[in-house]
Amino acid sequence: MPDTIATLARRLARLERRVTVLERARRAPYPPWRDLPLTGDTAIPDSVQPPQMRANLWDTLDFSGRIGLPGGRAVDESLVALLPDGYWPAVPRTVPVASDANRRELHLDISPEGRMTLRVQDGGSVKATWLSLDSASCRIDGDDE
Repeated sequence: MPDTIATLARRLARLERRVTVLERARRAPYPPWRDLPLTGDTAIPDSVQPPQMRANLWDTLDFSGRIGLPGGRAVDESLVALLPDGYWPAVPRTVPVASDANRRELHLDISPEGRMTLRVQDGGSVKATWLSLDSASCRIDGDDE
């Protein structure tokens, strides 16, 4: 029984911390978008939708815009961007992204060192000219509960 009470107390304490953060964040404006530093031969395919990111007060990293892929191919494990200091997640994260690739899903693996690596379903490469980051986000703290 004491283990159950202790577990409930820890959960309640985490919940109270989250409520406090949310109440503070509700009053504060959203931070501005900033450009996502691209690597290699990746490019900005549409100047109206540049790849951008922002860390909000809910410990979430939001992304928007498009990334152009070199040679019209999405290659598994290719490095597409590097997050600046202060935007690195505490644990590795995987974020699904939209693209013009046929029949295979693409994801971005984000390392605790800020490397954003492209992952192609089943490995290899697939024909794709861009990745859309719109509506992609991930937590940057280590608490998933």
